[in-house]
Amino acid sequence: MSVDGIWQLIIDSPMGKQETMLNLSNVDGVLTGTMVNEAGGMSTEIFEGRAEATDLQWKAKLSKMPVTLTFRTTVDDDLMSGTVKAGFLGSFRVSGEKR
Repeated sequence: MSVDGIWQLIIDSPMGKQETMLNLSNVDGVLTGTMVNEAGGMSTEIFEGRAEATDLQWKAKLSKMPVTLTFRTTVDDDLMSGTVKAGFLGSFRVSGEKR
């Protein structure tokens, strides 16, 4: 199973569902990529990304507020689910589908 490619993520935040496109690349367990939220006008590189079997972890910084997002997800074929911790804002569910 390859996690490489474009994922459409939905984050269940207090401000409603946030749709984000995630372009992932996995090389020897190291995840790199870019997250883009067109509605919010945000694009950011992910960092500290790791892939272990079906478990993924990565971080991303928001440009419009001083918050680091920490993602912990599990992949099952073309589906992703897990949580994102948004600093002082708390943790939220995240789900996604590979495009």
